[in-house]
This record gives sequence, structure tokens and C-alpha cells, in this order.
Amino acid sequence: MQPPRPPDTGLPPQGNQQLPYEAAPAQPGPQEYDDGQQPGWPQPHQDPFPEAEDSLPERPLSGRIPRLLVILLVLAALALVLRYQVFSIREVVVFGNRQLSAQQVARAAGADRGLFYWTIKEEQIRQAVNANRYLVFEGLEKVFPNKLHLRVVERYPFAFFTHLGVGYVLAQDGLILEQTRELKDGTGLMLVNGLAVWGQQAVGALPATTDPVQQDTLVTLLQELAQWGFETQVTSLDIAQSLNLSIHTRDGFSINLGDSTWMHAKIGTVATVVNALRREGITSGIIEAARPGEATYRATE
Repeated sequence: MQPPRPPDTGLPPQGNQQLPYEAAPAQPGPQEYDDGQQPGWPQPHQDPFPEAEDSLPERPLSGRIPRLLVILLVLAALALVLRYQVFSIREVVVFGNRQLSAQQVARAAGADRGLFYWTIKEEQIRQAVNANRYLVFEGLEKVFPNKLHLRVVERYPFAFFTHLGVGYVLAQDGLILEQTRELKDGTGLMLVNGLAVWGQQAVGALPATTDPVQQDTLVTLLQELAQWGFETQVTSLDIAQSLNLSIHTRDGFSINLGDSTWMHAKIGTVATVVNALRREGITSGIIEAARPGEATYRATE
């Protein structure tokens, strides 16, 4: 128990009288830590920069959208360049055209519109070409990256026949190319006689005959004349009798072919014999060529 404090009189202390002692606050001394670390040092399990992860602000979504748009625009531009500059058909090489130009054939095939190399389909080109009665599709080859090879057979005026006062121009395969009331349009073409047709004939089709065998005979005969290159020497042919076909040359030969069998061999033999007779100065007469590989000549009386 502490002695009572004397009352404060406001006078200075006298003699050995001392004021009560108040201890000063204790100063901190060395402290012991279980882990041996000094105070203020980060503990092993403590991040020295606890707010480092949160110190960088997160990029807002609106800042990433323009960059994405730029990438999309670049990709779109690249796709357009590849489509219209690299893989767009820029050259069409046509084989087999005769009177039509390569540009006309390409236009008929639809290949003049810058087709995309990877989407070209042969069947579509075939249909487009065959839709033109002057053309027959033969084949297609794509050459990487923007070239096209197109093979066709071109029909051309080859023969002529009349029916009910109307003239019809035939191609080398018998197809009707043109219809005309000007019979002079058949000048220079071989005249087909004895064709049993009925009604009005359709352009772009074979002659509508009453005898299907006669139609086949006409097509075979015309094709063989074209293959042997003999059509320019023929002025007319007669198919009225299917077992006794005949052709007449411009210089006066009358040639009997018999039926329509072995027509390739018969026409080849006739062409050889006629050329041999001409070399001998003979330009008219009758040639019997009903048997393939054989031909006999007799002069006209």
C-alpha cells in the first residue's frame, strides 16, 4: 500500500522531500521469434508484394474489339484476292473449234465469267456446251491455278435437204443446224435425196423420219464421209432405198454402196479408187462398192 500523496501547495519542495517517481514507458527491446526472422521482414509464406497481381488494370473488352475487326477485315481481303485474282479462271484454251472462235466457245460454256477454280464442275460445263447446237462437249481439264482446257467438236454445215418448200442445213452428224426458205443457202452443200420425213422439222434435232433405220443410215453415212474427208467431192446422196444407197461426185462418178453395213470400209475404198481413176484422167462412170474393200469401175455408155 502506497503512502498518501501530500497535498499540492504550489510551493517548491523543501529539504529532502522528493516527488513521487513515475516510471518512464518501457522501450522495446529485442524480441524472440519462433522462425528466427526479424520484425518487418516478410515471412516465407508471405508474398513480398501482396498487391502486385492487382496492380495492373484489366484491359476492357471494348479495347479488344477493334483488333478483332482488323483481323477479320484482313482475312476477308485475303479471301477476295485469292478468289478473284489467284483462283479465278483467266485463260480458256479451246481445242476442236472450227469456225467459232475460242471466245465464242468459252462464252457458250459459261467459262468467260471468271469461274472459281475449285467449284468448276464438268457436268455443268458439259450441259452448257451441249446446249449450243453447234457444239459437242468432249472433255475438260483444269490447270492450276486459273487455266482451263476445253475440248469440243464443232458442228458445221455439211449437207442440205428440202421438205415442203423449206430447206434444212444438216451438220456432219445429221443434226439440223438451220431452217431456211432460201434454197440458195444449200449451195455448196451435198444434197440429201430420198429422206422420208414428215411434218415440220425441229432445229437442233435429227430429221424426224418415218423409218428410224433411215435416220441411223443417214447419220452413219454423213459421219463416214466426214471422217474420210470425202464430203467436198460429193454433190448428192440418195438414201431412199436402204439396201441400195448411192452417192454422186461433183465430177460425175455414180457410186453404189449397197446397204449401210461396213460403211467405214466402203467409203475408204471408194475414196482410194476415185483418186486413182482421176490420176488416169477418168472423171466419170459407175463404181460398184457394195462389198467392203472391193470396188469395180465401168464406164457409162
